Amino acid sequence: MLPETAKFLKAWHAAIAEKDINLLDGHIADDAVFRSPAFWSPKSGKPVLQAVLWAASELLEDFTYTKEWVDGHEVLLEFDARVGGKSVKGIDRFWLDDQGRITEMEVLVRPLNGLAALARGMGEKLGLNAG
Repeated sequence: MLPETAKFLKAWHAAIAEKDINLLDGHIADDAVFRSPAFWSPKSGKPVLQAVLWAASELLEDFTYTKEWVDGHEVLLEFDARVGGKSVKGIDRFWLDDQGRITEMEVLVRPLNGLAALARGMGEKLGLNAG
């Protein structure tokens, strides 16, 4: 594993465990892009990604990573969680730059009723229209 990817993963897992998104401050590129099945178009910028991560950390319950794949600067983390009484399974996919900062993050979630609950909750927390 590349040293910058390992450093990112250490910070990421610490931030998730402690529910402290500030631990990722140096690990997100200023122009990072976030893609989600809950939003029609990608959202851009470090503040946007930080807000999404904060909202997810507040919304998701019993969040656990179950698998991890790493290929250079690309990372996939599979997770299980609950939201609004619904169980969800998903993947967080990251593309990192040469300094180990997130340049792009994509979240995939199933099943549909869990995604719908997640989209509603995230929309409420962020004041965004899901869709």
